[in-house]
Amino acid sequence: MRLPHQALRRAVLLVGTALLGGHFTMSALSQAPLSPAKVRYEETVNSYLEPYFAQNWMLFAPDPITDDRGILARAKCSDGSVTDFYDVTYPHIKAAQDSRFFPSRMSRLVTNGLQSISNHDELMNRLRQNAQNDKKPLIPATPFEKSSRNETITFLSRYSMGQMPAPCGGGRPSEIQVRMYIHQLPPWSKRKDPEAEGKVEVEDFAWRKVEELR
Repeated sequence: MRLPHQALRRAVLLVGTALLGGHFTMSALSQAPLSPAKVRYEETVNSYLEPYFAQNWMLFAPDPITDDRGILARAKCSDGSVTDFYDVTYPHIKAAQDSRFFPSRMSRLVTNGLQSISNHDELMNRLRQNAQNDKKPLIPATPFEKSSRNETITFLSRYSMGQMPAPCGGGRPSEIQVRMYIHQLPPWSKRKDPEAEGKVEVEDFAWRKVEELR
């Protein structure tokens, strides 16, 4: 009677090891230097890791993160009125800060989406950087980059619609607009200056119809 249980336990261990091995392989490949293998499997790796398992090492050199970014959203109601902007990012950031031991990962849905808008394909980034250094025309966005950006904006619009508290007084909004903000933090040399202020960049995405978001 013990043999079936031993076989089952061995099978569970093997499957679990294979799943963990695959996960760590994907994570390692996402952080590996640019190579033919990374270029070939980048789309597959990103589709698996995002949005919950995406790796972000911007805390460390040589490119530590130097800005604070998030999204606001507003709705257009059926009577034509437009609501004020609602901060979609802050509530989940605060929830993560209030629970240090078991923080919510919901804030990553926004931050990873914004990173996918700002960070393009690594190979294309290198080619564009070389073109800029050589003072040559920059390579335009590829069809994949355009479609990826459009899908991300659609996701952020859909997500924002679900986070806004009764935007039209309990009625159904007809359209949603998302605003992305990037707050460039003051430089380290001014860290002790209480009057130091960073630069804020804002981009308003196009209105999205609610019917297209469901």
